[in-house]
Amino acid sequence: MAKYTLENGLQVILHKDKSDPIVAVAVLYHVGSNREVKGRTGFAHLFEHIMFQESQHIPQDQFFKKIQNAGGTLNGGTWNDGTIYFQVVPNNSLEMVLWMESDRMGFLLSTVTQEAFMNQHL
Repeated sequence: MAKYTLENGLQVILHKDKSDPIVAVAVLYHVGSNREVKGRTGFAHLFEHIMFQESQHIPQDQFFKKIQNAGGTLNGGTWNDGTIYFQVVPNNSLEMVLWMESDRMGFLLSTVTQEAFMNQHL
């Protein structure tokens, strides 16, 4: 196992297990409901859903389609202290998953629109 902390504070943990031809990727954001103001809650969970929908280079609903078409599964969750996204895919899809996560992390802002909010059936 190897653990790295990048200059921007991102912690990367690598663990190699050759027992199965799959890879799991989990990205944890230290943002959850405990940072919300009483009476104004649900934002962390709302953004968890919005971040599943699209990013600048990944069109609407393609996170799900690309992972599932590769034979993988994905999910996410939000709790008091964090938000997590994870995928389990065949190991030949690792590069695609890392690219998708990096796009979600770095190129979300342009997709946070009124339409994106309305898509969440508020």
